[in-house]
Amino acid sequence: MPEENLKTKGTEVEEETGLWNRLNIPLPERSTGPFRYLRDFFTCLEFLTRIRMTKREVWFPDDFARSVPYFPLVGGIMGALMWGAARLGIQAGFSGNLLGVFLVLAELFFIGTLMYDGFMDTADGIFSGRTRERKLEIMQDSHAGANAVIGAVILILAKVTLFGSFQPAVLGPLLAAMYIITRTLMVVYILRFPNARPGGLGEMFKTGGSPFYMILALLFSAILLFLLGPVWCKLAVLSCIPCIALAFYLKWNLGGLTGDTFGFLTECGNVIVLFLAYYFLK
Repeated sequence: MPEENLKTKGTEVEEETGLWNRLNIPLPERSTGPFRYLRDFFTCLEFLTRIRMTKREVWFPDDFARSVPYFPLVGGIMGALMWGAARLGIQAGFSGNLLGVFLVLAELFFIGTLMYDGFMDTADGIFSGRTRERKLEIMQDSHAGANAVIGAVILILAKVTLFGSFQPAVLGPLLAAMYIITRTLMVVYILRFPNARPGGLGEMFKTGGSPFYMILALLFSAILLFLLGPVWCKLAVLSCIPCIALAFYLKWNLGGLTGDTFGFLTECGNVIVLFLAYYFLK
């Protein structure tokens, strides 16, 4: 993928304003030594969250492919931030749906709307009832249709309700586990499912990727979940079944996955994890 096309793929993170963007930690433009791994980690962190800590003038397409193994680690960082937000909300006296609204706002503050954007675009496409080619065209349209708006409302209501349904002792580690699980599954979607169309964000993450990246991601995820507790490892296994099944449904519907479907699958995965936790841990 030509480097000059990166700005059309939603990856212009160096120009966005986000948390801690004034630190401007310098990174080498290119490195084959240990700094390469630091660069790859920050690429992942700054793409998946609103945290902006580095300063670099050039972004290369394979930066994004090499960042894939770090998705679970960044999921752990998201979980830690949201765990802290949950404790803050609880200490402020929030509970039930009020706590749920607070956590959705905290999620938008720390993580942003990238996954919501993919969710809404995919909802517009797959629920349109059109041909496969037309669905993909609708997903590329920047305008939000009725399916996108209704889907987003249902998604937010589900997250607000589920966030506010857990006891304080369970909510923190559940949030950490949820973000680790759903970001690890993103690695599976990227590396194990075909692209629905040439080019685009999905292909950029896949091109130059290695099957070894998934092994690393699964290893990082297993370590983090084990440190949280065995119950969260069981939740991860249970959650994988419906999440992977949904990915196969999208593959059948669209002929493969796209960058937008990664957001759709991740947000649906969040709800699936929360619902299974509510059913089995309540």
